[in-house]
Amino acid sequence: MTDVPDPVARPGGVVVDVLAVRVPSYTRQVLDGSLGYDLPTPLVPGPTCVGRVRGVAEDVFGHQVGDLVLCNSLYSSGDAVGSPDEILIGWTGTGTPRSARMQAVWRHGSFAEQACYPASCLTTLPGGQEWKRTELLPFLASLAIADGGLRKGGLRGGQSVIVNGATGNLGGAGTMAALARGAARVIVTGRRESALSALAQLDPRVRPVVLTGDRARDTAALLAETDDGADLLLDVIGATPTTDPTLACVDALRLRGTAVLVGGVRHDLALPYQRIQRRQLTVTGSFMFDSRTALEVWELVRSGALDLSPVGAHVFGLDRFEAAMESAESLAGLDYAVLMPRW
Repeated sequence: MTDVPDPVARPGGVVVDVLAVRVPSYTRQVLDGSLGYDLPTPLVPGPTCVGRVRGVAEDVFGHQVGDLVLCNSLYSSGDAVGSPDEILIGWTGTGTPRSARMQAVWRHGSFAEQACYPASCLTTLPGGQEWKRTELLPFLASLAIADGGLRKGGLRGGQSVIVNGATGNLGGAGTMAALARGAARVIVTGRRESALSALAQLDPRVRPVVLTGDRARDTAALLAETDDGADLLLDVIGATPTTDPTLACVDALRLRGTAVLVGGVRHDLALPYQRIQRRQLTVTGSFMFDSRTALEVWELVRSGALDLSPVGAHVFGLDRFEAAMESAESLAGLDYAVLMPRW
């Protein structure tokens, strides 16, 4: 940890006091280079955070000093350029010359007392000043990512959903979002039985399925928890040695079902051509979230339709960053490590 100059609100930018930021379980692998992330140096790293607006540039009119905001680290060069580049501010880029120019301007992230973000990356949380448990607010980012996937898959009330990789933080968020959106049944998968059992305590609609690694056997177990297959697969599984868990879940989709890929699988997916064609399945991807989704998730939380009380935030100050990384590596499900620079 070191002192750096306070960020300045450059054109189009907003400076925030960082209140809380989740430390992802893979943070150490990002910083030691083993994940191959594009990290320009020197760098203040750190992903999406929750902050309070401290200052705005003269050309920013949609945010006010004092606003509580969710700061999305995803920044895009825009659809008009044909093949847009995207960076995760303070985290990674696409490695292209344009991405490098974007990172040069919007480089530093949220593992700090203050940060500067493009105004377009901020979502104001109405009524957020009344929220007492700031340490839970970084979970909004996971909820928004998961809910964005559910929206992409066209989830409707009364449908059945498979959340593959539910033992992780994003999987827990996907389970909670699906329940809040009115899913009739949420089948949660993973290898850690204890984490799945904890999710099952959230609601009787949650059905845990412990994966065995045998694709046919896992598909049969999933089908046994559905009525002739699930309507939607939200695949949030992380890096795995094989794609069989994802393919087992695809095999468990009903006629005209949809698979939404949100996770971190790093292998090519050998999709079953004939099954997709004859059962008229849809396979699509979803990445991060937009302000509309973030605001909807916040309103679900604010109204009480989505209860954050089961979430366990393990809080660390900046001076205990190493301990925060260690904690993040060991936590699962609805527990996560969070840095609170002013804690």
